[in-house]
Formats: sequence, structure tokens, C-alpha cells
Amino acid sequence: MRKTIGLMIGLMSLIIAIQFPLQVYGTQVRSVESEGSIGFTGTYEPIGPPDPPPSTSPQKPGGTLPKTNMTDSSLGMWIGSFLVAGVLLVVGSKKRKAISKN
Repeated sequence: MRKTIGLMIGLMSLIIAIQFPLQVYGTQVRSVESEGSIGFTGTYEPIGPPDPPPSTSPQKPGGTLPKTNMTDSSLGMWIGSFLVAGVLLVVGSKKRKAISKN
């Protein structure tokens, strides 16, 4: 009974730690400018026409692109946490049964 309670408390602590990570932000200390350049010498010979062919009409982007570390919901994280917890419980119970048989 005590092991089960300890296991449940440990799993809940793990889930809480995953759900509320620390927020860390960084800034650029200094930028570096260089005088170097990259060049290409030679000739480019295309293999054939591009596939698919490029569009001749201007295209307008639709919607917005996701930002860095942007999440819409944490449903996937919850499902993953429960899957990991379930696997750990099954493996733990099998080990306990194997130990008790010996």
C-alpha cells in the first residue's frame, strides 16, 4: 500500500513538472560582423524543367505561421504522460509479480 501511494505521488509530481516547465529567455550579448564573402565559380546546368512548374500568378499567404514554442493545447502532452505512466505501472506490476513468485 505504501509503495502504491509513493508511486502515485511520484507520477503526479512528474506530470506536474512536465506541465509547468520553467520559462527561460536569452538575449544576444554581441553581434559579430565579418568581411568574408562566399562565392560560386563555375556554371549551373539545370537538369530539366522544374517539377512542379512555378506559378505565374502572385500568391497570397493564408493564415498565420506558428511562432517558436507555440502550442495550441496540451492534449498531446497529457496523452503521452498517461501512456508513459501506464507502461511504468504495467512493467512495475510484472516485476513485483515475478519477485513475489521467487
